Amino acid sequence: MTDVLTPGLPSPDSTAGDAARVLPSKQLRSEQARERLLQTGTRLLAAGGFDAVSIAQIAAESGCSVGAFYQRFKNKEAYFEFLLDRVIDTVRAEAEQALTPERIRGLSLAQTIRLCVEHHIGVIHTHAGLIRAALSYSMHGSDDWQPIGAIGAWLNTHYIGLILQKTRHRDKAVAARQLRIGLQIIAGHLVNAATHENAFMPLNHPDLPHWLSHVVASCLAAKPPAAAPAPAAAPAPRR
Repeated sequence: MTDVLTPGLPSPDSTAGDAARVLPSKQLRSEQARERLLQTGTRLLAAGGFDAVSIAQIAAESGCSVGAFYQRFKNKEAYFEFLLDRVIDTVRAEAEQALTPERIRGLSLAQTIRLCVEHHIGVIHTHAGLIRAALSYSMHGSDDWQPIGAIGAWLNTHYIGLILQKTRHRDKAVAARQLRIGLQIIAGHLVNAATHENAFMPLNHPDLPHWLSHVVASCLAAKPPAAAPAPAAAPAPRR
């Protein structure tokens, strides 16, 4: 997930988008049918087979008719966008619950980095199907990759806040920047591993947390490069 937002920016709010994409349900039975449709989509995303599945198949696996699908969602893309927003809300809520100052109390800097890296790997591994689908839609002009980038930025900011509590770096702003570089590097590997079956060191590789943790720790410990010299002024044209 790419880091596209600045620290402190709120996570995506899906409420307004849901209202625009989902047609109103007036009865409990209708609500239950919608939930079955969404559960089917979640299962298909987890299995990685969402793109090739038709609306008819989604409806059939949910025990609904195609007409029932269209009564609740405008089209397959609107259905996916609703699923995407729901997953993002879940990821944020679970991170806020699992990664707290209390959770890292007693952990060392290295252990805290490892905890955050393992959490990030787990998020990508769990939602690899959704990432692949969002990337596929974005290649056809959709904006579905933007929420992925936004939650990735939010997660990185959350990880940085925890790790900074353990570092003795004198300049916290510099430390935060270096951590963001390291987290961005590992995010690139994780997204690549999620979207390519034959990627080197896949998401389930037992050594992956070790190496990615060292990437983040190395970026934090690295000495920032000296500022590049200003380019020399161009000579004045001859007259």
